Amino acid sequence: MEIRPASIAQIATGRDGRMDPISDDVQGVANALHAIDPHIRLRFSEAGNYFVVYGISDPNLADEDDGDCETWLITTAQELDHRIVKRVEKVYHDALKQGFSLAKQLDDIDAKAERENEHAWTERNGEMYERMAHALRKDLGYDQGRIYVPEKV
Repeated sequence: MEIRPASIAQIATGRDGRMDPISDDVQGVANALHAIDPHIRLRFSEAGNYFVVYGISDPNLADEDDGDCETWLITTAQELDHRIVKRVEKVYHDALKQGFSLAKQLDDIDAKAERENEHAWTERNGEMYERMAHALRKDLGYDQGRIYVPEKV
């Protein structure tokens, strides 16, 4: 069920015939998303019980299900409030900037997470491996303070 921007609370009919009230807060979010860009739409997934923010190629089409219109997923949310508007607005304005690359931004986030995971692993296991290395050096006789100098030198 799509939630189009409107100025008053509405009643929408679900698939099973039940009536779902659409509160003014949800309409406020739909209006705010529409204000960012008229191509952005909001839909409630009855099957999954979550909200979907998506884009549509032609905002003037009355029926988007006829196949002539291309849609793309922007984000999903379990709860709908104005935090989602702030998130979509930030991504939208970042995407309009010259040289913005979402793939690069995602790669940077992945690299940072990997560095943090490696650091956490080192903090957890570093001391144990240092002790093990010391024990191996001692067992193999590499911990002596002497060096071997051949006679021919």
